[in-house]
Amino acid sequence: MRKIAKVFTLLLVVVAFAAPSKSFAQDGKKNVFKVNLLSPIVGSYNFFYERALGSKTSLQLGAGFVSLTASGTGITGFSVTPEFRFYPSGNSPKGFYLAPFARYNSLSLTVTDNSGNEGKATLASMGGGLSVGYQWIFGDIVSLDLFAGPVFNASSNVTVETNGFTEDSFSTGSFSGGTGVRFGLTLGVAF
Repeated sequence: MRKIAKVFTLLLVVVAFAAPSKSFAQDGKKNVFKVNLLSPIVGSYNFFYERALGSKTSLQLGAGFVSLTASGTGITGFSVTPEFRFYPSGNSPKGFYLAPFARYNSLSLTVTDNSGNEGKATLASMGGGLSVGYQWIFGDIVSLDLFAGPVFNASSNVTVETNGFTEDSFSTGSFSGGTGVRFGLTLGVAF
């Protein structure tokens, strides 16, 4: 699963940077670097790089770092989110868009039982979803991107590293499977 995520991410990066500049139909900015302003509220920090491929399409690569406690389980680690964006208006990277995405999480888990013993585990999960959003570019420099949509974690693998603890000892919430909502408000720089 990790190899698939790494290969997919590398492929997206190569395609984004290899796209010839003459393929762009618009004259605006082609790149946007963004920070999610809402993610610190839930204990994560997310950064995004978007590259316009043409007048209606772009690729975005997100990297996130998480450090939070959920139901007594400490969760730390990172996520990678490659995303394809379609701008029906033909003004990529600004305006209304639809964006299917994939997400890979690699997390470390810790929990303490009633006796004070600490349990450790790792969690790797893969999923995806669809975001709907709108991105504004102000003064040809500042970006503001508002998005939301469903996310589904399709597969996960918890590996318990400490004896006496089981997978059920750790509360992983939506990281280990099921559905949720992905939302954000990013602020960035277009260049």
